[in-house]
Amino acid sequence: MKIISVKKGFTSDHSSTSYEFLAVDKVLSKKERQAVASLSSRADPTGREVSFIYHADGYDIPGGWETLMGKYYDVMYSESYDWWTLAIAFDYSEEQVAELKKYEFDGEDDCGITVFDQGGRTIIVINCRLDASCIDDPYEDYDDYEEDEEEEEDEPGSSLVSDNKLLNLLVQLREQLVQSDYRCL
Repeated sequence: MKIISVKKGFTSDHSSTSYEFLAVDKVLSKKERQAVASLSSRADPTGREVSFIYHADGYDIPGGWETLMGKYYDVMYSESYDWWTLAIAFDYSEEQVAELKKYEFDGEDDCGITVFDQGGRTIIVINCRLDASCIDDPYEDYDDYEEDEEEEEDEPGSSLVSDNKLLNLLVQLREQLVQSDYRCL
């Protein structure tokens, strides 16, 4: 082995962005899972969930997370440097969109709520800062160890529950919004 160069000092890039998606209304087909998996060599979607983690600045989901919410998923969160994007999507009526738009605002430091249409669905986006300690293990998503999990089919009448507490909370908020209960906004 020949040493080509030596770099003194320590360089670290702490930048990373993670995404967690969950399909609530339907299980993704094999073809849909393949389409999602084609976006990243590290993505391994199940019938309901997928995670994307980018450990370097400048890398992101090709086509953006909005496309995935328009086509496949119903709730999503993304975290980057303690800045969070929470997204909830569902089919809508024109009256509901008009009502939801009343809750839009731009706050300080790009925090706020945005409502838009993507692929015939309403997507509500909440940009905020969260205390990561509200999640049991905030760094669990950064573990490179992947377990092989067998996919379980949902039984009729069973409620969808993810192992991810924040996704479960977003599912609850989504149900409220679908029922025209906008208190969470």
